[in-house]
Amino acid sequence: FGSSLGGILRPLCTPRLPIGDHKMSAVAAAAASAAAPAVGAAAAVSTAAAKQALRVRIRARLRALDDAELTRQSQAVCDRLATNPWYVASRTIGIFLSMPKGELRTEPILRHAFDQGKRVFCPRVMGDGWMEMFEVGSLEEALKLPLSKWKIPEPPEGSPQADPAELDVILVPAVALDMTRGRCGQGAGFYDRYLQRARRGARPDGGGPCRAIGVALLEQRIEPGGLPEEPHDERLDAVVFPDAEAVVDDAEDEALPLHT
Repeated sequence: FGSSLGGILRPLCTPRLPIGDHKMSAVAAAAASAAAPAVGAAAAVSTAAAKQALRVRIRARLRALDDAELTRQSQAVCDRLATNPWYVASRTIGIFLSMPKGELRTEPILRHAFDQGKRVFCPRVMGDGWMEMFEVGSLEEALKLPLSKWKIPEPPEGSPQADPAELDVILVPAVALDMTRGRCGQGAGFYDRYLQRARRGARPDGGGPCRAIGVALLEQRIEPGGLPEEPHDERLDAVVFPDAEAVVDDAEDEALPLHT
């Protein structure tokens, strides 16, 4: 440096602001600090609105499906799921019971799971944003369960209840999924909260982590980047569609990030 600057090195100085400029800088900083929560709140509202618009769009697609196509796609998802290594190895599995319309039918999956001797647990809403999984002993029992106010079959509270962390696999419903394993649900947060509990709990048998697999119809697949996401959204371990699936690469994703 000495030779390139003719042997003269000048000390570095920080320019001093006039008193008025210091005051203006402090006012600007305070204003920016005050605005930050408002910006964050606006972004959250924007994301929530985008999710709701997506739900409206996808539900319209699902209403257009006829019964034969819904049955065909539901069986195709079951056939593909039946080859998934996590599902094959599972002994305990959480399976949602389908809504009467506009959703993948899980009856083929239930039948396959019972045929394979798996213990099946199904969800029951317990309160706002809170659900538990209770054991269902057979397909016949599942088909005769009473309906909730949402017209969804639910097991009784008196049935054996699952510890979320003890489930090997949880099948997760969705309004929309993408091939990066992102999910948009109905908006009540039941599964995000349940998956957090399942992933944080210690498995008494020392086995591998509980795996969350989203299952959906072709009309529910969104292009990567088109799914609005919020910090509390839990990313799935796999998604299964009638014609394709995506699975987390454990070599790259050594620890699945938990969104809290």
